[in-house]
Amino acid sequence: MANNRLLVIYNICGIKKNNTNVYPRYLSSLMEQNFDGEMKVVISACMPHPTTKPAMNLMFPECDFNSIEEPLPINVTFNHSVLEAVKRYGAFDSYVYVSCDSLFPNPNMIQSLFDLLKSNDEYGMSTPQTDIDGCYAYGLKLGGGRHGIDDERARHEMFQDGTDYVVPIGRACSPHVNFYNPKILEFYGKLLPDIFAAYCTESIFTFLNAALKLKWVISRENCIVHHANTDVPSAGFRPEEREGPPWDYPIPHFGDSLIHVFKNDKARSLGLGYEECENIVNHDPSQFDSNGFCINDELKYYLRDNVYLNDDHLNFKDIKGTYYECEG
Repeated sequence: MANNRLLVIYNICGIKKNNTNVYPRYLSSLMEQNFDGEMKVVISACMPHPTTKPAMNLMFPECDFNSIEEPLPINVTFNHSVLEAVKRYGAFDSYVYVSCDSLFPNPNMIQSLFDLLKSNDEYGMSTPQTDIDGCYAYGLKLGGGRHGIDDERARHEMFQDGTDYVVPIGRACSPHVNFYNPKILEFYGKLLPDIFAAYCTESIFTFLNAALKLKWVISRENCIVHHANTDVPSAGFRPEEREGPPWDYPIPHFGDSLIHVFKNDKARSLGLGYEECENIVNHDPSQFDSNGFCINDELKYYLRDNVYLNDDHLNFKDIKGTYYECEG
């Protein structure tokens, strides 16, 4: 057996729904994956229904369970679960985000996506395709539109040369499963930028990577089945339940607005863009080379200091909840 170590965070939320009877289908498809090494799975649960933990413990005793008992965005709960696991088990060779409604139709997908990430030292994220809700046309500006049929045209354009697709600077899509290079955690201190309450996080993924001389790649060979809206996306922080545009919706701990992080002379001079699918802030191409890597050394520090919460915003030690190590 190889010495590869993989940390997989399966993310669930009980704020809007009790899906205790739904999760086992998806979690089973994850637990049945083949992996040449150690695969540690943590169920990251934001305000779970009281029946959820006992049911998951009974069916999946080999999984840790991080029960977070206050309403927080998934960016925060995912990061918290990663850090709590690393505190207990040490660093891993990759960290994986899995949404509650992502199904793995092939038992070798986890291995394949890990191998893809490790196949090139320049890959910072590797992502499978998703059958629906990928936002390929909208986020990647391919396919000629932003609807379902446009997504399929976009998918064709992405892989028409027969290779995996490297996401261009400023483009984005919805990665319901995402593998992270440990370099991202090592530098930024967390994985998902967590100033966001809902939406738009993915729009800065290429910048997070490019600042570290890394790339975001989407697999040609792997596609998950996604049953959208299972737990209600951004439960507890729905943009339509507040005033203001969806692209300016920070976690309350950060303040009333976040757009100033991107709309300022410093950020623009470093090449940073934001939500370019809506042309909110378009990046400066002169700050990136032909490989898509940032040519200045300051962008990574700007991102580290501005798109991740610090202890003054939210000290993770104060998050209410309990981390339960597996009983199996």
